[in-house]
Formats: sequence, structure tokens, C-alpha cells
Amino acid sequence: MALESKKIGYDEVIVRDLKFDLTDTTVNTHWFNNDPWSSHFMTAVLAVVPEAERWVLRSAREQMAKISDPAIKKAARDFIHQERIHAREHDIMNSILVKKGLPIDRFEEGFKKRRLWFQNKLSVEMQGAIAASFEHFTAVLSSAFLENPDVFEDTDPEIVSFLYWHFVEETEHKSVSFDVFVEACGGGSRAYFTRSIGMVLGTAIGASLLFSNLYMLVKEDKQLLNVKSALVMSYCVLIKPAILSKMLYHTPRYFLPNFHPWDDDNRNVIQPWKKEYDKSNDTHKAFIALKNWVLDRKNSGNKNLDNKKEAHSLTQPLHAVG
Repeated sequence: MALESKKIGYDEVIVRDLKFDLTDTTVNTHWFNNDPWSSHFMTAVLAVVPEAERWVLRSAREQMAKISDPAIKKAARDFIHQERIHAREHDIMNSILVKKGLPIDRFEEGFKKRRLWFQNKLSVEMQGAIAASFEHFTAVLSSAFLENPDVFEDTDPEIVSFLYWHFVEETEHKSVSFDVFVEACGGGSRAYFTRSIGMVLGTAIGASLLFSNLYMLVKEDKQLLNVKSALVMSYCVLIKPAILSKMLYHTPRYFLPNFHPWDDDNRNVIQPWKKEYDKSNDTHKAFIALKNWVLDRKNSGNKNLDNKKEAHSLTQPLHAVG
């Protein structure tokens, strides 16, 4: 039962120590397109990001002693730096939402207690497996939004710039936590079964937090009976960008013995962002470049489809009428 690190994509991982202008003005209670349920869903996801980032970076650090491959070691160090910066910036967004009256601090405290319990009870290897599952979830979520940048049409540009920087970097290091775990665990059948159990635990932790946090946010905001907003959120999570739909599709694939995060090689989608940022050092311009690239690709695909249909119709025999 093969289980190996593929050691690809490491050259994508770049540490960018960025700070964003997240303020009481830019971050509103309904910050995602001014829709209550959609905003609360995203807030429920993002609320635990700082503690989750600290969990995975601590896991990588603890496994480092067992890694001899210099390429994986360097990627792990860069990954740790990226995650530390992500946690710092999401701490700021969370603190603003707490001031708005949302119970994010309670969510963080509850998750922190779970994290510390697991860290005290589970082996370093099992924690590495859970960390790899968390990184799988963030990579899938990031992919969904990278492929659909137009869903943020009515969101403050600073928040969009902040989130897409995070989505790009989560994609850059999407295989690092997995490869660190595989190398530290030694690969093979034992690593596969540990990784599978880690995914089961990671799914249970993530799903329970997501839906309990969402319920609390909607309840606190007195939006439980806002059916229209609930339908808007349902479209977001199931149709476009289809966050949960993509999770349901990609999570079973994680249990394949030869699975690797870069089996879904989407490095091309982050290149427009990276090239523009390298040129301008402007995260908003980088987002616009990514958005234009995605829209151009979709328009090109639609044109190709129309051309194929037209070519097909021209090759069909004409039928007599009457």
C-alpha cells in the first residue's frame, strides 16, 4: 500500500509578511455580500482559523526532527512562517467581529480547549494526520473561491484582498502538511491508516464546529427565520462556489491509498495573482488580475463550446421538410 510524498509545488511556497487594513468600517457583521446567512457561514469557517493555524504549524514543528529530506524541511519552515502570519491577520478580523457583538471569542476559546486536549492525548503522528486533514479542507475551500472570484462582488475590497492572499498561500503549501506527516511517519500502510483516522477525526472536529458556530451566529443575529438569506447561503455552499459540494466530492478521494494533494494540480490558477503581486506589491491588483484571468478562461471555454456545437451542426445531414 504505497503512501509517498511527491515533493512538487515547493517552489510555490513564498512567505509574505503582509498586513491588511481591517477596521470596524471594512469588517461589518454581514461582511460577505451584505447577506446575513452567507456572512455567518463564512465567519463560522474563519472564526477558528487562528487556532487551527497554530495547531498545524505546531504539528509541523514537532515532526521536523523526523524529517531528513532538505526540500521538505525547507517547505515546512516556509509553511510555518506563512501560517503564523495568517493566524495574526485573522486574529485582527476576529477581534473586530467580537466588537460587533458576535461570539467569536467563545468559539475560539472552545476550539482552543479541544486543541489542547488533543495535543495532550494524541501522539505527534496522529496530530500530524489531523493537521494534514485540516490543510486538505482549506485547500479545497481555497480552490472553490479561487475558481469563482466573482462571488465577492459586494464585499469590501480590503477583505477580498485579505482573503485571496490567504487562498493563494493555502494553495501554495497545500501538500506540505501532508508530506511532512508522510515523511515523519515513514510512509507505507501504517501511515495510510493513521492518515485515514486523522481525516475522520478532522472531519468530526471541523463539521461540529462549523455547524454549531453557524447556528449560534444566526441565532445571536436573530436571523433564524430569514429564509431568503438561508437560500442565498445554500446557493453559495452547494452551487457557486459550491464549498460543501466540493468538500463532499474531494474528501472521499483523500482515503485512496495513493492520494496526494497535488493530484488536483491547480497551480495555474494562482499564477496570475502571484505574477501581479510580484510586479506591483498590491494585493488588490493581484486579485483583479486573478479575477480577469478566471473570467477570460471561462469566456474562452464558452466560445470553444459554442464553436464545437456550431461545427457539429454543420456536419449533420439536412432533412427534407414536408
